[in-house]
Amino acid sequence: MKPVKGASLSYAFDQHTHYQPSILDVRPSFHQLIVIGNGFDLECGLPSSFADFIRARNNFFAEEQHTTEDVCFTRTIWDDILREDQDGNWCDIEGSIARWVMPRIGPVTLSKTPLERCLSKLIESRHLRGQAFDTTKAEEAVALQLLDRFSSDSGEWTQERLLEISLKDLYVLEKDFSSYLKNAIGRCPSYKDRVSRLGCELLASERPSSEEYDVEDSILSFNYTRAVKQFQVESHGARHDVNYVNIHGITDGEIIFGIDGTNCLNNTGALPFTKTYRLMSLGLPDTATIVQPPTLGFDGTRLIKFYGHSLGDADYSYFQALFDTVKLYESSAKLIFFYRAHGDTDTNAAKKDMMQKVVRLLNSYGATLDNKDHGKNLIHKLQLEGRLSVKELPDTYRRV
Repeated sequence: MKPVKGASLSYAFDQHTHYQPSILDVRPSFHQLIVIGNGFDLECGLPSSFADFIRARNNFFAEEQHTTEDVCFTRTIWDDILREDQDGNWCDIEGSIARWVMPRIGPVTLSKTPLERCLSKLIESRHLRGQAFDTTKAEEAVALQLLDRFSSDSGEWTQERLLEISLKDLYVLEKDFSSYLKNAIGRCPSYKDRVSRLGCELLASERPSSEEYDVEDSILSFNYTRAVKQFQVESHGARHDVNYVNIHGITDGEIIFGIDGTNCLNNTGALPFTKTYRLMSLGLPDTATIVQPPTLGFDGTRLIKFYGHSLGDADYSYFQALFDTVKLYESSAKLIFFYRAHGDTDTNAAKKDMMQKVVRLLNSYGATLDNKDHGKNLIHKLQLEGRLSVKELPDTYRRV
């Protein structure tokens, strides 16, 4: 039988069915959550940014012949939509989806979405045969692609039909990205080992000793990869499982691209493109053990660490839910935001960038609190209580 925490003695049957006393685990509980984003995989040598994926797609479509080692891609309307995003950053896919389906805020002349302007072009094409298309504009490039793809289809162009095609093409893009990641992992033999080392670094930093605490670890990953599930975070400790959830799906199953649903769950056109809706359709992952709320006599999740995540708007609803669950203002939960300098970025610049992101995130969260005074002084309170820090991730475990 498993010992019950909080007691000092229990009784168990021995082989002769006599009651025998057994010493129980009386260590206090300590639960920590690690939140990782794409920066984690990039540091482990995986070309997993959306920019890497788009470059691979462009190279594939530019080549007339493909070797058997290539990942096969299918052209979608999103290739034309994404072409306008010059930077090609990871968040651009989410921003591009939002710009395509969500109305713009501004003068009436600018209120139409690109999708609506594309629809107007498609409808006009039925009456103006041979009209010119300005393919530097995403909506006109998409319209031209759709007219070619559905040249034998005389069906009426409606917003519902265009949204349906947009969603189906998004599914295709997701499958292509999953195939791309699997191929990239296969070409990166050191990836698994680097994941193990970096994961241990994150888990071990400020983690209390297992001799003094009953420590439970969880990882909430915004990536689509899971190379390692067991970690050895103490020099003489046994490898142990970590509660690990890929919130947006995994390459061995289904993955999703989507927009934050906070302000658009009432928009019937945009709803199917939200992460909230997509996660419901795929079946929510098991997140029950990822974050633990404080209760009477139990502190809940004591420590939340962040690494490799942009802390951007696209995932804000997740962070709000995490902070709400641990009752951030009232509880003893501590937040650590780790950073590392990469490439030409020096340590001071990396720290400044992370601090700006943290302030923006916590200010946004503070604005949602019922007590507005609490929201305004949230950061100050966390600092005074030693529950907020922005620091460089140590290098205790030798990296490859």
